[in-house]
Amino acid sequence: MASLSLLLLSLLSTTLLKIHADITDSSSNMTHLQFYMHDTVTGTNPTAIQVIKGPSKYNGPGQLGFGSVLMIDDPLTKSPNLSSNLMGRAQGFYAFAGLSGNELLLSMNILFMGGEYNGSSISVFGRDSFLDKERELPVIGGSEKFRMARGYILIKTFSYVPNTNNAVLEVHVYVSKSNLSSIDTSVSSSDGVVSDDDPKGAAAGLLYPYFVPILMLLLFFVL
Repeated sequence: MASLSLLLLSLLSTTLLKIHADITDSSSNMTHLQFYMHDTVTGTNPTAIQVIKGPSKYNGPGQLGFGSVLMIDDPLTKSPNLSSNLMGRAQGFYAFAGLSGNELLLSMNILFMGGEYNGSSISVFGRDSFLDKERELPVIGGSEKFRMARGYILIKTFSYVPNTNNAVLEVHVYVSKSNLSSIDTSVSSSDGVVSDDDPKGAAAGLLYPYFVPILMLLLFFVL
């Protein structure tokens, strides 16, 4: 009995650890994308339009400050030059969420136009302290080839004009597409359950949280 329990213990440990290692390896498969975001508040062709005006006592340069909200449809280009290849657009809004006037709440969908990711998008939501040299914001999802994506973006200010608030931002996207190939979006008409064709992922999700309790139980019977 003891030898059988030890054998089962060994097999279970090996299987669960391998599943966990496979998931860890797949989650480290990150895609890196780089582009430049042109946020133009003033001029003949603005891409950022103020839709809510904050209290005037908080206004800083450019008449923007705490409480101000702008909708954006910013072009994304391959280089800092606006006339360079268009890679997509950043569509969403940002709100001045700090009393100092230097912190934004940024919510945007990065829509890719052309190339391998044409029609796919990445959703970003987070805090952007735009005077910092580099800012990190989380990727909270996506669509098409980035469905259920997770990751982060790094933003650096390439150029900024304080009195107009016009800026060019260097953006690096690091996004994981792991598990995307295993998602089956077809829905059964009989029960409405979305199918999952990844038995390894399902097994890991069900078994791994109980790994330690199962080991303790088997050790109890062995000893």
